[in-house]
Amino acid sequence: MAVATIETQETPIFNPEQFDTDFEAFTKTIPSIVAVTAPDRSDKTTQLGAFLNDEIENLDLTYPKLDAITPEQIESIRAEAHRLMDQITLLDEPRRGVYEAFVAQNVLQAELAIAMKAYKIAETDEEKSIAREQFMRRNIELYGEPDKQTYLSLLGEKITNVSQKDRSPEAEVIFAELQSLVPAEVLDPEIAGERFKPSAETVAWMHTVIESLHGDLLRHVPETDEPISSVELRDIFETIIREEFGEAAEGWEVVLKDAKAISVGAKSKRVIIPINRPDMSVAEVRRLVVHELGIHMLTAITGESTDIIPLNFGLSGYGDTQEGLGKVAEQALEGTFKEAGVDHYITAGLAYFDGKSFRDAFEVKWRMKLLEDLESGQVPTEEQITKARKIAADGPLLATTRIFRGTDELPLFKDLSYYNGSVKVWEYLEQIRGDDLQLSLLLAGKISTSKDHQRVVLESRTA
Repeated sequence: MAVATIETQETPIFNPEQFDTDFEAFTKTIPSIVAVTAPDRSDKTTQLGAFLNDEIENLDLTYPKLDAITPEQIESIRAEAHRLMDQITLLDEPRRGVYEAFVAQNVLQAELAIAMKAYKIAETDEEKSIAREQFMRRNIELYGEPDKQTYLSLLGEKITNVSQKDRSPEAEVIFAELQSLVPAEVLDPEIAGERFKPSAETVAWMHTVIESLHGDLLRHVPETDEPISSVELRDIFETIIREEFGEAAEGWEVVLKDAKAISVGAKSKRVIIPINRPDMSVAEVRRLVVHELGIHMLTAITGESTDIIPLNFGLSGYGDTQEGLGKVAEQALEGTFKEAGVDHYITAGLAYFDGKSFRDAFEVKWRMKLLEDLESGQVPTEEQITKARKIAADGPLLATTRIFRGTDELPLFKDLSYYNGSVKVWEYLEQIRGDDLQLSLLLAGKISTSKDHQRVVLESRTA
């Protein structure tokens, strides 16, 4: 007589050390949105020159790291994410939720990158439409979307400010052109309305906190009236890392590179400084120290010291708070609140709500920049117009390219974090003013201001 056999399902074996190794390896396979949206510099210089000379209508840049991404690479990332998710189900809370959200966010980031590439190489209207939908869906899931009232308020305030200046006849022509290019509702002075601003008491408290928290870092910035070069900035950063972070910063390095902006990479453990960055004042260097090292690097190192790996790289949804903290640290150092990322927010709004192309948004922004810079009654010179156009296209803080990077046609919302994050963090600090414990939790890893993220920090252990 045959004996029936009962199949038993084996319980998966969880190996913590192997999981940590596999998880860290997975994070390094994810395309960095900053990296894949960095265009070929020579190509960009050539095209920007042609654009500013009105020889071409819009940019169509080459993105080497975006070009290198393949569908097979994205499928491999999805497969590894699925395998890791099976292991993550064996974790206890809050670790399970943290790791699940982190993996899902990284898959979204990889899918956003491939959607960018699909849009760039699309040959038909149908292919472009599908890629556009895929891009925007993941773009909004990762970074959120602009708020229309905030956009109108920020743009309306700028329009109101320039409208109140005495203008020469030549400037009046440019102002009339600007008015014709923006939504009619922003011409109403009442549209600006009231936006959040922290109290003087909260700004003063944070000024004391930043001076106390980062005083040891700042003592390495020389007191000088001379400008500080990118090479000297590298040396300052290296000294701070060596003398102030010590063994905790093992493996970190500061690299001079052909880059657009300073960046701090938790995965690569690299601080990248643009080799051709213009010379900086002491005040600017002090701001960079507290922002890049005192926030971005310090929270990465602090998070790495725990047994929850994503606290190093960033819990899901951490981006706004992380960039916000950087901007808040700069403002607190100087004891002055200033809305951050306003021009990036306006560019995103022009594209998202008003359907403006790179060219259309640029035409608004250079006129606004010029009129902001003109003195009362001043006649704009060709030199001033040329300068305003260059800055509006690709200058610091104002660059139209920052919002359209990656596709050259669709708005990328990553840089909304400067405005959203600084406001969110200041609002949070207003609530916890004087509570050093709540503030320390916010700096204990790359997290948001949410209670869920705080719980993760509180339940983490030193690795």
